Amino acid sequence: MSEGTPKGLSTLAVSAGLHASKQESLGPHHERAHVAPIFLTSNYEYENAEAADAAAAGNAYIYSRYANPSVEAFEQAVATLEGAEAACAFSSGMGALSATLLALAEGGPILVSDGIYGGTTEFVSSIGATLGMTPSFVPGWDTKKVIAKLSQRPKVLLVETISNPLLRVADLPALATACAQFGVAFVVDATFATPCLNRPLQCGATAVVHSASKYLAGHGDVIAGIVAANTHVLAKIHQYRKLIGANLGPFEAFLALRGLRTLPLRMERQCANALQLAERLSLHKSVRAVHYPGLESHPDHARARKLLRSGGAMVTFELQDLKAARSFYDRIKVIRRAASLGDVASLVTHPVSFSHKGVPEPVRLAAGITDGLMRVSVGIEDVEDLIADVEQALA
Repeated sequence: MSEGTPKGLSTLAVSAGLHASKQESLGPHHERAHVAPIFLTSNYEYENAEAADAAAAGNAYIYSRYANPSVEAFEQAVATLEGAEAACAFSSGMGALSATLLALAEGGPILVSDGIYGGTTEFVSSIGATLGMTPSFVPGWDTKKVIAKLSQRPKVLLVETISNPLLRVADLPALATACAQFGVAFVVDATFATPCLNRPLQCGATAVVHSASKYLAGHGDVIAGIVAANTHVLAKIHQYRKLIGANLGPFEAFLALRGLRTLPLRMERQCANALQLAERLSLHKSVRAVHYPGLESHPDHARARKLLRSGGAMVTFELQDLKAARSFYDRIKVIRRAASLGDVASLVTHPVSFSHKGVPEPVRLAAGITDGLMRVSVGIEDVEDLIADVEQALA
């Protein structure tokens, strides 16, 4: 950062969200739109043959599948928050993650953390495997086991900052050091953490990926994904995006950029609410266990205190059995029943009935996903209302 550049994350989010776009002056006094405009165009016109030559050489806009000013504004804003050289936006988080893995694995084997997003597991086990990207799995939060597997020299290690749904925390600096030692690209899915809790590139990661549909956009009204890294790494990822056609649309980029401006403010409230809700749940007689990195009872609490600015905004807890879980799900009133996360509204899901419905029971139970497990994405509501809602649903 240059002298005088704002360093606070909230200031960066507001500033980047407003001024990342390449917009021309609108009038004789060089006034500009306060909010970045939406460039709803598929192609671009050129003043003359020389300008067209520049576009053909990749030095000017040519087609919105390649680049678009609205999308670039979102990319620049996320790169700023992640402390990255650049970013590349996609039409979904899976688009961002799959292109990143394909670009960095180069048809070789990869090492993937247990407990990772179900869509990611399905991708690497099916399409990825047919392309030579054979996956091996390891508990990403067990540093010794990961390093032992890294000695086999996979092309890529993929972990989540905070795993889903048991919220285990990976030791990113230690894993980055080991990856550098073995020449392995280190990819971190930071969807649950966002740059507000941790910036993986500063820990030594090769690339950081987000499902921007979640906390970055934050309002449940857009599907988007993004990967941030240095320009050398992004060059290959960008090529995959262009050829696969997984580019983000300009209107979706506008919505995600608008949401990004309030990310630190939203996350502060959501994380504070989550901690209070987790503490209250841990005292309830009907709750068998609470999984939340901000609680001392969590196995990765010490690591979370060291690496994360808070315990996050996700809370997972276990009820007695399937009947109790489904009863809770039916009785909830303020919290919405939805399978996603990261919204300003609190959302609850029952993993056994949704995200892990197709997982064989022995595999699911071995991963700690019991019939009574519930996952809450905590929103920005008044925490007293959230607590009261949970307590009446548990009664």
